[in-house]
Amino acid sequence: MPVAAGRYIAERISDARFVEIPGDDHFAECTPHWQEFTDTWLEFVTGARPLHQSERRVMTVIFTDIVGSTSRTAAVGDGQWRRLLDSHDRIAWELIDRHRGTIVKSTGDGVLARFDAPSHALEFSLEFRRALAELGIQIRCGLHTGEVEIRENGDIVGTAVNLAARVEQAADDGTILVSSTVRDLLLGGQPHFSDRGEYSLQGFDQPWHLFALTE
Repeated sequence: MPVAAGRYIAERISDARFVEIPGDDHFAECTPHWQEFTDTWLEFVTGARPLHQSERRVMTVIFTDIVGSTSRTAAVGDGQWRRLLDSHDRIAWELIDRHRGTIVKSTGDGVLARFDAPSHALEFSLEFRRALAELGIQIRCGLHTGEVEIRENGDIVGTAVNLAARVEQAADDGTILVSSTVRDLLLGGQPHFSDRGEYSLQGFDQPWHLFALTE
């Protein structure tokens, strides 16, 4: 139906308010702007627009990355690389539930995941690295624990997320690198770490002490 039809009807209904929502079809519940549609409907029914509040929680964030993905793609070809990525993603999803985590999103040749406990994140990273090594895929991981904001679409944002990304970028090939926060939280536990010293991480004024997980 043309949008003019909606305007025409609204003009002829007493006290009507016409709301035009972005989109190119009438399946509003399935479009990217579904929440705007739903909020408008709820406001009509209840008289008040719902409030959307972000949730903030302390959690361990992990970024993973396949080492040398660009050169590997060129060496094996797009088709073979796509199959390797499919195996990578399948393994990640299989392991994440086992270690009580949540995959936030794929980063193309890695994943961003969150965990309620740093020990679960470390266990996941270790098993994920081992499983991918059997396929000839080498990864590096970066972990940090801090307060993050969970957005309505499930994504996570905040300084802790940015720091975890920088830790991953600082990791050597095949290394599981953690911030001093993660290491301090696990003092007295089973994991063993080697001191990698202080790093100047992009976007952070002060250097961060980083540690590598040793098996």
